Amino acid sequence: MKKNRYLPFGYRIANGALTVDEAEAEAVRRIYADYLSGMSYQAIAAKRSAGAVPYKADGPAWNKHMVKRILENPRYTGEKSFPAVIDPECYQAASEIIRRKNARQPIPEELSLIRKKLYCFHCGSKYERDGRNPKYESWRCRAEGRTGRRISDEILLAGICAALNQIIAQPELLGQPERNPYELSLDVTKLNNQINRELEKAEVDSDYVKLLIFNCAAEKYASCSDSEVPYLTEQLRERFQNRPPLTAFDPILFGETVKQVLMEPDGTAHLKLINRQIIGINTTERSTPTC
Repeated sequence: MKKNRYLPFGYRIANGALTVDEAEAEAVRRIYADYLSGMSYQAIAAKRSAGAVPYKADGPAWNKHMVKRILENPRYTGEKSFPAVIDPECYQAASEIIRRKNARQPIPEELSLIRKKLYCFHCGSKYERDGRNPKYESWRCRAEGRTGRRISDEILLAGICAALNQIIAQPELLGQPERNPYELSLDVTKLNNQINRELEKAEVDSDYVKLLIFNCAAEKYASCSDSEVPYLTEQLRERFQNRPPLTAFDPILFGETVKQVLMEPDGTAHLKLINRQIIGINTTERSTPTC
């Protein structure tokens, strides 16, 4: 007979009354016992699929969502006029495990600063931190998902410190800033002459002159050298020169000098500095961090 799946698993209607389906109720009790023993949703689903009691009449396969639904349903304790299948204490114990697993640990301040600047090297998506398990936190690309290697907080911080210490030890990595004098292009000179000719006419076409002026301004802007990059490079050199090596992550130095941290799936990361220069770092090594 087709099961009444509008009812929670473990119950059926018999002679017009809500009653317990003993076979299903036993499966419910086993699900709670297995979960309290440490089994995962997926492992419990696999065990149930191999058993004789299906979740649905049209197939024996269970999945983790079915298991989760049962573990989060308080009706099994006798709520809302449903016959009790498990003890309230059993339900509360399972709920506490679920709560602990779902609770995200607050991210440390230094990691929060890094997270704002952490992006995937390949697709440009933000990197996010999975901190539900405080003993096994990891970083991964929001778009591409799991990385090829677990990137922990310790590995990430150690890699960034190593890169910053590399610049401290070798500030010449930043290069020598060059300032190029401003030079008018030939197009700017032509537009200036054309504007002057138009203004000398007896009848001035103001709309045309405005257009020439806007075009001339655009050409002048295009002729300007990028003076910001040399200026920022000078700032970086001042920040890193004559500085002792870091023994711990320095949020001020990081915040003032690093624009982005670009992460690869295998754990290789790169620092993009405020002058747009990229310094490569490697977070795959698990050796003792220098800071």
